[in-house]
Amino acid sequence: ILSKKISITSYFNKILHHKKFVDSIPKDFLLNIDKKIIKIRFLDITHEIFVNIDCNTITLSESSDNYDVEISATLIDFILFIITKGSDKFASKIKINGDIETANKFNSFISDSDKLREIISNIVGERIFIRIESILNNTQSIVDDLVKNLEYDLKDLLIYDLDILPSKKEIDKYINDVDDLKSRTEKLFQKYSND
Repeated sequence: ILSKKISITSYFNKILHHKKFVDSIPKDFLLNIDKKIIKIRFLDITHEIFVNIDCNTITLSESSDNYDVEISATLIDFILFIITKGSDKFASKIKINGDIETANKFNSFISDSDKLREIISNIVGERIFIRIESILNNTQSIVDDLVKNLEYDLKDLLIYDLDILPSKKEIDKYINDVDDLKSRTEKLFQKYSND
């Protein structure tokens, strides 16, 4: 038996080049970014992928001699950018080097939910897609709540909880008060222990 190692990239290419996927992409769908190579570098997992768009076909590769634009982000920020349909909160965490026009067209394509909806719906079918979309919408609301709660909690910590911590002046005063009390207690102890 021959064992063949299939990388994630080649697996995705099999999906992207499958007849059902290719047929689901409307003609001239990727025209705005045709003949472009986009390098996506994931900062947190030190992995990069090259997205080659040519004649309405998407091909992924792990290396390329040249590219039109480099997009750098953590994997989670990139995924959340897609899920939140291009939210400014996550777009600001994505760094772009190279052809800005190509990057903007690629980002608008990724964040354009109608285009992605159409492709995914054609591939998996309308019923399954509605289910997937429901799951993603729930995930989006959970992420939004998490981010809002995190911002609120951080703000609360910085504004109120840090006020609870004593300043150096307050600590010095406390130490002086304790020393004074200790001194007075010792005097009283000596006074009554001698009697």
